[in-house]
Amino acid sequence: MRGRAAASRSAVHAPVRLTDGVIDAIRDRLCSVPPERGGALLGCGSLVHLLLEDTHGRYSSASWDMSAELSTAVGLLEQARHGRLVGTVHTHPKGVPDPSPTDVASTGRMLEINPHLAELLIAVVTEGRPRTQDVRLGSRLRMSLHVLRRGPHQHTVLQRVPGTVVPLCADLASAGLDLPSGTSVRRRTSRGRENPATGDDLASIIHVNNRPRLIVPVPSAPGRVGALFVDAEYPVVGPLAVTWEQGDGSHAGKRSPGPELTALPSPWDPTASPQGQLAGLARAAVGRRMSDATDRVWPLVGDLSSRHAVVCGLGSVGSCIAEHLVRSGVGTLTLIDPDTVDGANLARTVYAAADVGMRKTTALARRLRAVDPAVRVDEYQEPLGNLGLAEVLEGADLVVGATDDMAEQAVLAHHAYAAGIPMVACALYRAAAAGEVVLSVPEAQTACWNCAVGSGGGSGAHRPDPDYGLDGRLVGEAALGPSIHLVTCAASQAAIGILAGSSSSAGVPLRRLIRERRTLGLVSTAPDWGFFPKVIPSMPHQYAPQSVWAVVKSDPACPICGDISHRTPPLTSAQGLEVTGIIEKLRDEAAVTQEEGVPKG
Repeated sequence: MRGRAAASRSAVHAPVRLTDGVIDAIRDRLCSVPPERGGALLGCGSLVHLLLEDTHGRYSSASWDMSAELSTAVGLLEQARHGRLVGTVHTHPKGVPDPSPTDVASTGRMLEINPHLAELLIAVVTEGRPRTQDVRLGSRLRMSLHVLRRGPHQHTVLQRVPGTVVPLCADLASAGLDLPSGTSVRRRTSRGRENPATGDDLASIIHVNNRPRLIVPVPSAPGRVGALFVDAEYPVVGPLAVTWEQGDGSHAGKRSPGPELTALPSPWDPTASPQGQLAGLARAAVGRRMSDATDRVWPLVGDLSSRHAVVCGLGSVGSCIAEHLVRSGVGTLTLIDPDTVDGANLARTVYAAADVGMRKTTALARRLRAVDPAVRVDEYQEPLGNLGLAEVLEGADLVVGATDDMAEQAVLAHHAYAAGIPMVACALYRAAAAGEVVLSVPEAQTACWNCAVGSGGGSGAHRPDPDYGLDGRLVGEAALGPSIHLVTCAASQAAIGILAGSSSSAGVPLRRLIRERRTLGLVSTAPDWGFFPKVIPSMPHQYAPQSVWAVVKSDPACPICGDISHRTPPLTSAQGLEVTGIIEKLRDEAAVTQEEGVPKG
């Protein structure tokens, strides 16, 4: 029988949003038996995502008396944060597509005992062709939606409203994820009353920035947990990929004593197909690399997932080398840089406009994880002098020196050589007309960085001027990104070859260079630069870029790579802090002097 509630003349109600999963649960659980059959509907914000079947209700062909256990089970689900009550759904005999007066009255009583609710949904399923605003359930069923809300003077107002189905479960399934959408009173009340979280593996709800989101777990390997936090306004608002590691959280670069929840970059385009985007976010959440990500480099380098590189200096050189390493499959990177991204970095680095103002280590780590969700990145946002480099470099297979501070580069090179770790250092000359790549391989007893280009080296005359002449840091100069990247790519290729090993296709070309001690590569990006016209006589077909690899011999008196009797240990952390303090003090004094207009001596 039809209800006698008057049609509302109020503002048009927004369509009720139901997941495809809850539609399937209604059809499979309630419509598989003759009418009537019913249950409660729970939602996450504006999204109806869960059916609770009233398996304890009293049913006839024309009635449904809700059970007390249904109310109990709803309370348990709400307590466990699986959703909040948004209304009921039940089946009617054919020809009765709308709520009966009894339906309206019982829903009104639910509003009375739940004063925190402004309205409740009444959904009615019956056979027949869908009318305007009805939701189709398969080929022969339809569901009408009605909202009973509080009106003036203690009255209630019933309004028929449209519905829309959100294909969330199908989209998640395409990414290998599952969102349970149905449960029952029997299941929820027959087990675990003292622990409401037991029973079905139902999604919980968390609020992020005051917005409700469904927590959808992502299957993962032991030790790492990931999930997608799906917004109630999906797919207009995209999910958030989140990860955390199980255990005590103690590993290099981490200061926290316990597991740390990390929100990952979660780009989302609501105008594009969601399936591929969901799969990408799921991979990011659990650190799972795409199966074919390194197929086109693996024949040249093999499996580099166990290799660890430390990259110091994340400007136009270091940021690009770090990305090259990750794209080649390197599994762990340690990033060191105290600076933040500014607008001037965008022309020649891998950073984006959204990264401006962010720490370089953080911005680059986000980008690297977007390239390979499996990469492990440790971050140090401090000057080298403040770090215990012996500890930072422990377990590393390669050190990349790309700082704009030659004093720091020297300290880094000393620590790397003393620890027996190969190092690739890269620096650009004025206007990036040329640059240098230095290979230092202690195991092969090659010369150290200092013997190649350090204090007294001839290449110093080609570098940009020092900043204030104090700490060895070089002034940033105007130069094209492609010119910088020509030199950077030479350094990246050497770094990948060292990590891949001398027997790999990528490592074979380095054999002769290291055997002949040709460990200083000079790369010209401009025609007729420096000595190149003399070394490479003028010929019509010769042009930039060009390179020469010079022989570098160790100085027997070098404290880093010379005779054992002359070698000295690198600076300790305390000594580094002392030197850093002196440099910072001199820098501050120079800045004050400059502000006061006093010429520098």
